[in-house]
Amino acid sequence: MIKRRPPRSRSGRRFPPGTDRLGLTLFEMLIVLALLATAMAVSWPAVQRLASRQNLAQAAETARIRLLSTRIHAIEQGLPYQFRFEPDGSRFVILPGDAATEPTLPPGGGTVRLPVASGKLPGKVQFDPLQMGTVGGGMILESRFAELPDSRDLAVINWSPPIVFEADGSTNDQTIQLSEPNSGVVYRLAIRGLTGGILITRSTGSGSDSGSATGSATGGTP
Repeated sequence: MIKRRPPRSRSGRRFPPGTDRLGLTLFEMLIVLALLATAMAVSWPAVQRLASRQNLAQAAETARIRLLSTRIHAIEQGLPYQFRFEPDGSRFVILPGDAATEPTLPPGGGTVRLPVASGKLPGKVQFDPLQMGTVGGGMILESRFAELPDSRDLAVINWSPPIVFEADGSTNDQTIQLSEPNSGVVYRLAIRGLTGGILITRSTGSGSDSGSATGSATGGTP
């Protein structure tokens, strides 16, 4: 009778009788896990930067649409409308009027309910302080946000000065800047005063333009 020899490992060590196939030792499994952990640690910063840049692009488009929405509200309602944001934060609001107080309705306006809206940028994207204009910022009374579910939170924010769109759709030339800590990229939204058009550009942290992210636009959906 021929006796079957127990299989050997690559190191020459015999496995117990009855073992039909080779497998990984605990030490080999630990080496594999260590290699996977090292690969993940090396690639994770790049993955984070990619996700951050995608959030920035999405945030820039969100801000553009909301600014155009503010302009459309002004034209449709026949009175000024304002866009405000949270400097070094992610929140924004759209309100009627050109100041922190309630707007004066035209004669015969009655008790018309004017559109009010709020929102938040995705991820960790935040608004940088305005490049132009430093007057008119601060907190706004909670009554201005009465129709919004987060009115209490909105009332304690120090808002930026208003970006005001007049009833004819015009505004002042202005630039809004968006950034994200891990991206190394900055998005700028340049608002053209006469036409209300918005041009989005992207640049590196050093300030050199790397191209236009999207074209200008003068229309949108409120």
